[in-house]
Amino acid sequence: MTVLFGDFEDFAHLDLHLLAAGDDYERAQIRISNARVSADAQGTLPDYHPDDIACVRSGSWRFLRRDEIGDEQPDGPGGRLYLLAFEGLVPYIKVGMVEGRTPAALRDRVRRHEHAAEVHQYFLFDAWASQPCTTDQVAKQWEERVLVRLNALERVRRVHREYFYGVPFQMAMSAIEIERSAVRGTPRHPGVVYQE
Repeated sequence: MTVLFGDFEDFAHLDLHLLAAGDDYERAQIRISNARVSADAQGTLPDYHPDDIACVRSGSWRFLRRDEIGDEQPDGPGGRLYLLAFEGLVPYIKVGMVEGRTPAALRDRVRRHEHAAEVHQYFLFDAWASQPCTTDQVAKQWEERVLVRLNALERVRRVHREYFYGVPFQMAMSAIEIERSAVRGTPRHPGVVYQE
């Protein structure tokens, strides 16, 4: 079945409990990945099911928004780093940062990226956002270090500084985690002690 891209549902403001649960999200990601592998083997375009597209988009938004709950200072200082993966003709990732820690700032930025991707028949496949850093400058420094690391990878095509083709999502996550401890003021994982 050919998927015609229309206007996607906006998941930015849905209650978290209405977004795709982890198991459904992972199964939809597997089906989409399998469709891509099958299409590559046959030399055809992937055949994605609309329900799977909706599920991975919804699950990605759930991951982006899970840290909104319990933020004691939603209007306080501190930017966030984010990583988005888009599926389409040639999958790509986007690494960026957003100034301020308000949920609206991150939602608006991701929604703009998602809309730009949708125009070119791509959809949000995976997503991650950090908890707020101590300042916007810390988030920018962290982002710069991650971009330098990703640019050093072989067989990677970079477009417009923050977009990368040929970098799997988990490899980009590894770069983010490696650079996290190198920048003072990045959010720490609960229970993890960094040697400084």
